[in-house]
Amino acid sequence: MSLYRIQNFSFALFVINLINLELSSCLAHMSFSKISTKDKLGPYLAGLIEGDGHIYVPSEKRNSKGKKNFPHIEIAFDIKDLLLFEKIKDTLKGGFITIRPNKKSGRLTFRKKSVLTILINLINGHFRTPKIEALHRLIDWYNEENKKDFDFIPKLSLDTTSILDNSWLSGFIDADGNFYLNWKRNKKFKIINIIYYMRIYQKEFYSRKVNLDIKESNFDIMSKIAENVKSSVKFIIRNRLKYIEKGYLVRTDKRISKDILFSYLNENPLFGYKRYLWLILEEIHLLLRNRNNKKENEVEKLLISYCNQNKGLINNNWGHLKKFYNI
Repeated sequence: MSLYRIQNFSFALFVINLINLELSSCLAHMSFSKISTKDKLGPYLAGLIEGDGHIYVPSEKRNSKGKKNFPHIEIAFDIKDLLLFEKIKDTLKGGFITIRPNKKSGRLTFRKKSVLTILINLINGHFRTPKIEALHRLIDWYNEENKKDFDFIPKLSLDTTSILDNSWLSGFIDADGNFYLNWKRNKKFKIINIIYYMRIYQKEFYSRKVNLDIKESNFDIMSKIAENVKSSVKFIIRNRLKYIEKGYLVRTDKRISKDILFSYLNENPLFGYKRYLWLILEEIHLLLRNRNNKKENEVEKLLISYCNQNKGLINNNWGHLKKFYNI
């Protein structure tokens, strides 16, 4: 083959690689509904862990009895979400579930090294809160333990992409979000005002349990959530039994906020029991937005359905877990 042909062939390969690179870049920014669910699992789990999870990294290699200390990741959950967390456990092929004595909540814990490795790689690069400090300590521990095997995990920085770009927010809502619904009636028992929204609350600061002097504000992440759903952040003070708690609250009070939220959740669904509340609220939202008085009976039925759902009086089949994200 002549030098001219070789050069032309090399140039052609360069162009093809360049096109593939551009195509990969475009695919990375496509709607998540058009790409593999595998790419959604990491952000969703990151949101779940940052919402109601704990990352434990031992400060000492051995305990007082001389036994080696090991790190773990655990996620707290409401007992109504037990089936979801069993699904997560099966998906990651590891972990163990413990139920509290009051039977109202539980914990999914990951200790096994092989499972932790999978989980770290899934969530690394998808954290958005100050809790990334704990994840980075865990990665440091992992790299130190595996340096002889040259098994190295880089400490990726906070995800600064749009909150609505991936499934992180749905995981965060499944962990720490809540839906609210209330209404008023007139003297003729006719519904005259329906109030509904999604709300997320976070304490003012993230702090390490082993070092309470380390405090980082959660204002930035709450501001980003509020900005993306066209809402605002409210600073609130709660009087607890033995202490005063300060934190930040975001609510989807405005119609445009609800429009954005429901559109996002249709692309990045919830998988816990709150999913059923969301779906009912979305139906109510669509009926009210169309302002069709003929559909008043349908709204009435949905209000009753929401109350029954919230009280746990409806037996859900949880068939949606068949579509849970793949690893």
